[in-house]
Amino acid sequence: MKEKLTTTSYAMLAQVAVRPWSAYELAQQRVRYFRYTWPAAESAIYREVKRLAAMGYIVGTKEYTGKRSRTVYAISNTGTDVLKEWLGTPVAPFSMEFEAMLRVFVAPLGTKEELIGTLEQVLADARDMQAFAGRVKQEFIDGINVTQNQVYIRAIAVDFFTSHVNTVAEWAERTLQEIEDWDDLTPTDEKNKRGLERIRQTPVEAAGGTLAGVATPPASQTRSSTAHK
Repeated sequence: MKEKLTTTSYAMLAQVAVRPWSAYELAQQRVRYFRYTWPAAESAIYREVKRLAAMGYIVGTKEYTGKRSRTVYAISNTGTDVLKEWLGTPVAPFSMEFEAMLRVFVAPLGTKEELIGTLEQVLADARDMQAFAGRVKQEFIDGINVTQNQVYIRAIAVDFFTSHVNTVAEWAERTLQEIEDWDDLTPTDEKNKRGLERIRQTPVEAAGGTLAGVATPPASQTRSSTAHK
């Protein structure tokens, strides 16, 4: 039976479609870019490179620097064909992997100090990513980014990434301010009143009227895609 390609497979193909990379470089590019949109363990990258090579979707070539050698992988014609085919399939629904939000949901089981610690870590991480985004921005301005010839496309991704990171940082900052005066995480009428006011102020149009029941996620969130993790 023919092996199925996963989203990780397509992420790898997308990288080698831009330019050839060694397996180590592909793992580093995952840390640099793809980790933020498609988390995958580094070991999975090395396994996927071997699998794609065995399937004929990428081709490895030995390169030598003195006596040292390394294998650099480029996309094959077959790999290009399957990548093009994938681009025409329905995309998986938007999702987000954010452990801090899980901790927020169950925060009343812990302490205020633990919640503050979570939020401070989120804010520190977001600021680190803002600094990284600034360096990537400068790479493009200086004309030295490895994908400089695709800046018209990369600008779309940089715009999304920086907007997302800025949103996370702003959320963490205002949430820390919100809970600063709380004595603990037990519910009170005042906290709930303030919480409802925050919900009223969220920048999305309310449904209006009275709902017949609890809101259910849109059908788009149950849409399947052709690829799997």
